Amino acid sequence: MKTEKITFNIPDDLLVSLKIGVKGIERDMRQYLAIEYFKHKRLTIGKAARLAGMNRFDFIDLLASEGVVQYDYDENDIKEELQGVKKLKEMAV
Repeated sequence: MKTEKITFNIPDDLLVSLKIGVKGIERDMRQYLAIEYFKHKRLTIGKAARLAGMNRFDFIDLLASEGVVQYDYDENDIKEELQGVKKLKEMAV
C-alpha cells in the first residue's frame, strides 16, 4: 500500500510542556484525526481505525472513552431494527 508522509514543526517548548514526546504526539494526532473524520462521516470506522493505528475493536473502545456515538441511527432505522427483532421473536415461537 502506498503511503504519504506528513511532517511539520513543533516548537521544543511545546514538546516539553506536553511531556509525551514526538511518538506520543504522532499517536495522539492520528487518534484525534481519526475520531474527527469518523464523527464527520469522512471515514468509515475501519478506515478511521487504520488512520489511528489501531484495530477496529480498540478504536471502538477509544470512541466509547471519548463519548463518541458509534452508530448514528435515526428514528426510522430504530423502528426497522425493532420490527426485525419482533419478527425474529415470532419465528422462534
